[in-house]
Amino acid sequence: MKKLGIVVSALLALTLVSCISTKGGTADERAIAAGIKAWNDREPEAAAAYWEDIEDAKVKKTYQNYITLYNAGVESLTKSDSIKSTNESKLLSVCNSALNSFLAIDEVLKLPPDVCEKGSNLTAGRITALLASESVSAAKKMYNNAVKVYGKSNALSIEGSEIDVVSSIVNKKIELNGKADQTAAMVNFDEKIASYDSILNDFTAAEKQLASDASNAGVAKKSGTVACLRNLKNAHQDVAIARASAIREEAYEYKDKIGEEFASAPANSGKNDKQYLKDILAHYETVKANIDKIYEELLVFAAKYPKDIGQDVIDDITQQKRDLEDKIAQVQREIRNIEEVESRGKIVMPVMIGLFNADPSSTAESKKSRPAKFSATKAKKDEYWWGMVSIPNKEMNDLVITLKDNRTVRVFSENTKSGKLIEKKNMKDLVNRGYKVGNSWPVLNAGSQLTSNKYFFEVQKGKTPDYEGEVVVYSSFIVRMR
Repeated sequence: MKKLGIVVSALLALTLVSCISTKGGTADERAIAAGIKAWNDREPEAAAAYWEDIEDAKVKKTYQNYITLYNAGVESLTKSDSIKSTNESKLLSVCNSALNSFLAIDEVLKLPPDVCEKGSNLTAGRITALLASESVSAAKKMYNNAVKVYGKSNALSIEGSEIDVVSSIVNKKIELNGKADQTAAMVNFDEKIASYDSILNDFTAAEKQLASDASNAGVAKKSGTVACLRNLKNAHQDVAIARASAIREEAYEYKDKIGEEFASAPANSGKNDKQYLKDILAHYETVKANIDKIYEELLVFAAKYPKDIGQDVIDDITQQKRDLEDKIAQVQREIRNIEEVESRGKIVMPVMIGLFNADPSSTAESKKSRPAKFSATKAKKDEYWWGMVSIPNKEMNDLVITLKDNRTVRVFSENTKSGKLIEKKNMKDLVNRGYKVGNSWPVLNAGSQLTSNKYFFEVQKGKTPDYEGEVVVYSSFIVRMR
């Protein structure tokens, strides 16, 4: 309806111009037509004298307002001269102000050529800036309004071509990024990598074709085109990084599997007879064999993607494997010394803990290791437990024993065997009770307090015959509990 009204208004104005040439029409119509002719033949201000004679107040106000709108538009264009080229927000504001003012003027009233030229150039710059930010819809709207107001010009014609090129670039980027998002959600690893490879090939082909299209359209050096092609290239790189990350993450899955193997425990944990000790020994021998198998699978995987899995990844996992193998050998030596081991009390599982075997579910700030578990039923007296701990040299890590109830725990660096021995040898309880929190009993800076890689602890008789707990290594128990 608005467009129809504009057409009717234009036709009416043309009729009025025709009427004045034949001395026809009402006095108001002759005044309107004379003003339109003066506006178009001389300058907009020339219409003011004629439109002053319009008797219909409402019509008079409408036509006089066209002059006000014109002056406001010209003022906006003039303001652009004093705005720095780097202040795009202000340039965009005055550009829109000018367009909005001129759009409200009846189409039959033509803008002077110098105003059209200045407006076209100002608008062209804003369109390319919008395209640089990939605001394609806003750029198209501004382009259509500018052509309507200022008419076709070389500057706007170039922007029309740039809009077409940038639209293609942005649409292709959206399309390929969408495929990349779908690929990231794939479960099957080989299918995921194959999909990433296909998308990367599509990016390469698209960049080449779109750069050619931009050159053919004469807009290859326009800032909007340059920015969008750069964004397409960055999206290409992001997908390449996502592919590489997926491969590295898959490689580190082997590291996690090795850690899981090491942390596994045999059935019936908590027993302390000769048969169970043999079971533990057999268990760790199996663990070592499984770790070797997983490592071989890693090497096969790495050979499949030699350009994507750096030597640093292989070295990291190799070092982890060696570290765990050393610890397994240490555990095996301990367990083989069956008679001495039997005297220590029950064995926590896994036998050895430390930050080298961190729990994947723990938070980054706590840096909690995978816990060693222990539990008992029908406990009628104090019971004694032992385990092994791996704390690197010069690391101030804390050993923390936590129970689900409030019974007392004492920790020692020597074999406890019995309460009588503790008292007889005047063994030192290593628990730092001033830092005890709830049912957590901490041994701060355990590496310096323990005389070997073994720890022994006493769980005293409680109100119930059943209890359970865990032993954990923290990078800093105090910091974590604050």
